[in-house]
Amino acid sequence: MRKIPTAILMSGSGSNARKIIEYGSKLLDIRLILSDNPTSNYRSIARDYSIDQALNNIYRFYGVEPGKVSAAGRKRFRGKRKRLTFDALTDKILKGYNIELIAAAGYNWLLSPLLCNNYIIVNVHPGDLRVRNEAGKRIYTGLGWIPTAKALLNEERYVHTTTHLVTAELDGGAIARVSAPVDVGFLENFDRQKLLPSGVTLKELIHDVNNNGGKEYGSTLLYSRSKELQEKLKVVGDWREFPITMHQVADYMLQGRLRQDESGLIMVDDREAFDLFVTGEV
Repeated sequence: MRKIPTAILMSGSGSNARKIIEYGSKLLDIRLILSDNPTSNYRSIARDYSIDQALNNIYRFYGVEPGKVSAAGRKRFRGKRKRLTFDALTDKILKGYNIELIAAAGYNWLLSPLLCNNYIIVNVHPGDLRVRNEAGKRIYTGLGWIPTAKALLNEERYVHTTTHLVTAELDGGAIARVSAPVDVGFLENFDRQKLLPSGVTLKELIHDVNNNGGKEYGSTLLYSRSKELQEKLKVVGDWREFPITMHQVADYMLQGRLRQDESGLIMVDDREAFDLFVTGEV
C-alpha cells in the first residue's frame, strides 16, 4: 500500500512532532525531520525514531544568534525576497526526499509561496479560526499565546485549537479540525483592568515580550493566563487533533480527493478547499 512521503518541520521542543510519530499512522511515510533551529530537539527526536534529520539554520542565514534576536535583528527576518532564498534551501532538502506532505509542527516562521504552492502543509494553530469579524476576516490569528490573549480580551468563555491547511496568508487555508473547548476559567464578572493595566494595549504587550523579554508587562494577568491556556490547548488540541489531521489528510490525498492544482491552489473534490472540516472516526 502506498504511503504519503512526509516531512516534519520543527523549531523547538518537538512535542508535536513526537505525537505525530507516536500516533503511528499507516498512511504516512515520515522520511525527514527538518529544523531551522540548531538548539531544537530535532536530532534527538530523529534518533529516537530512526528518521533522517536535517538543519537549515535560519539564524546563521540571517547572521543572528538563537535566543539573542534583538528588535533590530528581528527586522532582518521580514524581507520577502531573502525569505524566499531561505525557503529555496528548505525546498531543495525536501525534494531530496520526494516529500509530498508536511507537518508544520511548532515551526516558528511564515512559509513563502514557494513552499505553500508546492507541498500540502498542515499546521496546528492555538486559536479558533472559525471566528470571523463582520468583514469575514479571521480574528484569532497570530503566533503562540497571542490568539488566546485576543480571545480573553473579547471575553470568550472557551478557547480552541485549530488544524488547517497552510497557504501563504498567515493562518489562512482551509480548516481541518477544531479541538474540544478549554474553559478560560475566569470569574463571572469580567474585568479588563485585571488583564492589562489601564492604557496598555495588546500590541504594546506583544512588543514588550518579543523585544524586551516582557520586562515591563510580562507579569500581567493577560500574558500569564494566555501562556497557561496555551499549554492546556496543547494537550486537548495539538497532541490529539494534529496527528489525526495528518492521518486524514493523507487519506484524502491517497484517495485523490485532496491535491494542488498547477497554481498551487489546494483543491478538495475538485473544488477550492474552504473551511473544510475533515470528519469521521479513525
